Amino acid sequence: MCAYQTLFHDDNTGYVVRCAECEKIQLGFGNLVMTFARDDFDAFRWWLQKVKNEQRHENSPSLRCILIPTPCDGMRLLLSARELNDFDKMLEEADSELRSLELLKLFNERS
Repeated sequence: MCAYQTLFHDDNTGYVVRCAECEKIQLGFGNLVMTFARDDFDAFRWWLQKVKNEQRHENSPSLRCILIPTPCDGMRLLLSARELNDFDKMLEEADSELRSLELLKLFNERS
C-alpha cells in the first residue's frame, strides 16, 4: 500500500505526490493523471520545458493550441499557453520539494 508524500498541491492547478515506499511519482493536472519513475519524471519535466521554451506567445493565452507529444502513438496533450505555464510551474515546485526530501534523507542516513 502506498504512503504518499505531497510534493505539490493546488486546488486550481493539480497535485504531485510520491509514494515513500515504491518512489513512484503521480501527478494530476486538469483531467490527466500520470505516474512516473523518478527518471521518467525528470525526462517529462525536461520535455515540457523544451516545448514551453519553443513557443511563440502570439496567440491568446487561453487558446488551446499547443500540442505536446507523448510516448503513446496517436496521443498528445493539448494545452493553452497559460496551462503550459501552470503545468511547468507545478512540476518545478514539485521537483524542488522532491530534491529537498532527498537531501533530508541523505542527512538522516548519515546520522
